[in-house]
Amino acid sequence: MSFQDRVAVVTGAASGIGRQTAEALARAGAAVALVDIDLEGAARAAKEIESAGGSASAHGADLSDVAATRELLRGIARDRGRLDILANIAAIYPRMPTLELTEEHWDRMLDLNLRGVFFACQEAIRLMLPRGSGAIVNIASGAAFFPIAGLAAYAASKAGLIAATRVLALETARTGIRINTVAPGPTETEGIDDIFTEEQRRELADAMAPGRWRVPGEIADAIVYLCSDAARGVHGAVLNVNGGSYMP
Repeated sequence: MSFQDRVAVVTGAASGIGRQTAEALARAGAAVALVDIDLEGAARAAKEIESAGGSASAHGADLSDVAATRELLRGIARDRGRLDILANIAAIYPRMPTLELTEEHWDRMLDLNLRGVFFACQEAIRLMLPRGSGAIVNIASGAAFFPIAGLAAYAASKAGLIAATRVLALETARTGIRINTVAPGPTETEGIDDIFTEEQRRELADAMAPGRWRVPGEIADAIVYLCSDAARGVHGAVLNVNGGSYMP
């Protein structure tokens, strides 16, 4: 798959799935803007991409700030001359029992995971419409389909994102823009030990056909596929990359 002469924005790109996605797109020829609240981490990742011969830039942003996100996307499109791809990977997922869940926790989760992603999509669509082409991939979660204790707000944000993405895909289907979702199962990313105990991790691994967690590169490969021309007939899909832990 070639992304030569295409411009991609990847959020949450300082580490994990976002970083792997940015690296994969850059290897395939895209000019990649790595966006993360961790600007130092995004800059390190961008530097490594450039050292390997790719084209990358780093940008610090809190995607819950809608006005700043809009301006960032406009600036990237203006500087690069276009915007072809948006991969929305940034998310937070702190675990909290329902009876301890605060309004602040709920609002922060949905502001970033759902509200921020939706309005990033909205702005990207505006920037893509004049060219009549583009691909957007949003990251949901298996938690949108099966319950995991302590993740009520996270699950709500990801289930809402799937529903919103389908509507966006329907509304843009005749414009040349494709919008889809990847729903990872349990994936070995930074900070996962802060969310699940070792016993819980084993139980989740046992629930998957291969008996192991996903690694970030497996999710990145699915995202890159949906961004590519190989997926030109795919609109509004939810691609589950979960090792068979959920088979709808």
